[in-house]
Amino acid sequence: MGDYTDALRRRVAERQATSLPQLIVEELENMIINGALKGGDRINESALAMRLGVSRGPVREACRQLERSRLAEFRANRGMFVREISVEQAAQLYDIRASLFGLAGRLAAERAGEDDVAGLLDVVERLRDCADMDHYYPLNVDLHRRLVALSGNPRLVELYDDISKELHLFRRHGLETDAAREISNAQHGEIVERIAAGDAVTVGRLMEEHILAGKSRMLGGSAHGVPRAVSNKE
Repeated sequence: MGDYTDALRRRVAERQATSLPQLIVEELENMIINGALKGGDRINESALAMRLGVSRGPVREACRQLERSRLAEFRANRGMFVREISVEQAAQLYDIRASLFGLAGRLAAERAGEDDVAGLLDVVERLRDCADMDHYYPLNVDLHRRLVALSGNPRLVELYDDISKELHLFRRHGLETDAAREISNAQHGEIVERIAAGDAVTVGRLMEEHILAGKSRMLGGSAHGVPRAVSNKE
């Protein structure tokens, strides 16, 4: 933890004059992705500022940015909290995300070169070797971002990322079991194979189905005791 904090503080120092609030936003987003912050958790601005070795001003601005991106919400007289959304809201976001992912897949299949495919296959192999959820989940997020980035459409990347951030907690829940992760990564492998073949129609269909499978896992979990209001993770 000490080495990580030291490295983080060095990054803070490098960006102090220009984009410090954005760096803090990225750190908070990583904490949400990694499960260190969960839906309903209070964001302790003082503790975070102390950890980073900065004043509370940049931390407060970062929290406002998170609020604008719908990852956090201010509660009067209580402070800033990681946002919670209902299962019904999550299901709607899954549908939007599935369509965006499918579109990205069709575009990626038309643009991807050999080096791109090799990079994707490397991530799929690393995912196969992940022993637990804490290692699998951030790498899974990275693979999805790589796939969408291959679309070559910056606005699509932005829209997809915004929707995904709101669903992080749900996605993490849907991949908790070994079997779910194996199935999900098998789908990744099939997607990359079709990208290598340049089969845009099939890639689009597979990538849309991949997200809808996550929606099904989330809805199945909600029927077996998952709270009706959970935070933003898929």
